[in-house]
Amino acid sequence: MNDQTATAFLRDVRHPLLALHRSVLAHLRARHEAEFGPVSPGEFLQIVINGSAYRWLAPLSTLIAAIDDVLDDDEATADARIAHAKAVVDMFSAGTRDPVFAEQFLPLLQDSPEIAVANGQVAQLVRSVARA
Repeated sequence: MNDQTATAFLRDVRHPLLALHRSVLAHLRARHEAEFGPVSPGEFLQIVINGSAYRWLAPLSTLIAAIDDVLDDDEATADARIAHAKAVVDMFSAGTRDPVFAEQFLPLLQDSPEIAVANGQVAQLVRSVARA
């Protein structure tokens, strides 16, 4: 993968990743509230950030933040953009996906049509760049 391909991919995949992240958080919040009662968005964010139950989501959250940083930083290197693009491909490819992430994430695809659709959009972009 070259810098031009990586940069275009990161720009293209950023919004679908954000949509996927929002869908996952909305689903997890609904599940949490069903068990423990209503919480404000801020309270749930603190639960996600500080609680161990949602630690598996950190790699996705961190990757999205890193993509924003590398796309916004005029001094980011081509190697950094390529590495971030590869990290996205790895996270959403069966053979290279983090097993802790997969264990929690993959069942959500069956539980939530919104997550499945959002994941499909990310997966389509990942497949297109992986073939290139």
